[in-house]
Amino acid sequence: MEQLFLRSQSALKELKTNYRRSLMADIQWDDPLVFILGPRGIGKTTLLLQRLTELDLPPTEALYIDLGDLYFQANHLIDFAEAFLEQGGRYLLIDEVHRYGFETWASELKQLYDLYRSRLKIVVTGSSVVHILTRQADLSRRALSYQMAGLSFREYLMLKHGIDIPAITLPQLLADHRSISREVTEILPSPLPLLKEYWKEGYYPFFLNGTTSYSDRLANSVQTVLEHDVPYATGGAVVDARKLGRLMYAIASSVPFLPDMNKLSARTGISRVTLLRYLGLLQSARLITSLRRESRGIAALSKPDKLYLDNPNLLHALAPQQVNIGTLRETFFLSQLTQLTYGKGLVPPEIRLPKSGDFVFSTPEQRLLFEVGGPKKNFSQIGEAPDHYVVADTTFTEHPGRIPLWLFGLLY
Repeated sequence: MEQLFLRSQSALKELKTNYRRSLMADIQWDDPLVFILGPRGIGKTTLLLQRLTELDLPPTEALYIDLGDLYFQANHLIDFAEAFLEQGGRYLLIDEVHRYGFETWASELKQLYDLYRSRLKIVVTGSSVVHILTRQADLSRRALSYQMAGLSFREYLMLKHGIDIPAITLPQLLADHRSISREVTEILPSPLPLLKEYWKEGYYPFFLNGTTSYSDRLANSVQTVLEHDVPYATGGAVVDARKLGRLMYAIASSVPFLPDMNKLSARTGISRVTLLRYLGLLQSARLITSLRRESRGIAALSKPDKLYLDNPNLLHALAPQQVNIGTLRETFFLSQLTQLTYGKGLVPPEIRLPKSGDFVFSTPEQRLLFEVGGPKKNFSQIGEAPDHYVVADTTFTEHPGRIPLWLFGLLY
């Protein structure tokens, strides 16, 4: 145990930023069991270590552990946690739960919750794929769960360039984008060059270690997800990492991708049934975003109608020769808007494909139609109507329904 105390303190010394993500303020840290899920490389470990810093307690009371540590390939979490409690432990911050050496992490966490929830507060991070398993021990009734996104354009500006711009809400943006543009461009006169920089190297905080190897680091991170995180998180279900990688490349080199399942099966050597499962895993790992047509009902649980990569950085890292500006614009817009669907609620917002236009953002109260394009994009494809918006890749527009694309990077 002493070694784990020392490793926790060493991890704190490696903390590279004091910047607090907005999620820090949203998390109910005093709940007995909290899950923070998200793709590899977006800063979940940093979030845990910042929480440890806030607690400002000795390691005997508040401890960071990584379940990928060799210790937990041979020792059970529940045994360690009980020994930690005996030494006065109160807060246990658990990283990389999907890398645990046993397949019993869910049942062990359930047992810890049931026995010690009044004495021990546990925070767990893991791959966004692990939600597949949360029902295994009925953790969904016990744990608070949060989805963590990569950096927004706004957060990138703060971390990389020290430009502090407040977040805006979608209703604010739709109602008064012209005033917001004027205020922000007093601080940031030329947002478009920095937006293109963000598309290439800003969604993941790898740039804190320099940008020269950013794409290589991201490509390696994706490979690790395919070879290790997904197999760990699927509870022993057979996953062929090579075929999963082949599928990922097929999508990356063709996005936005309209999947013909027969052709895709022939191209990748993956059966149709397995193909649908693999697409679900890639979506859960937040490497791709799959969309279905607005008109589809229950049948939409079969194949998606259109596939995008999760964010523009993946385009540059995985298929740089296939990158085009139109795809970058749509991928950026979709990645920023998708974060709004993570909110709690009986009927959360969803994004679908409309008959005309690029995206529909729907809530129980409204239906918003968006067409994304270059600086001259107009309403010819969607028509001017309430709740119809053109998202144009330009610094400023005077039309109330034509909104600059870069402003959607300020939503979180």
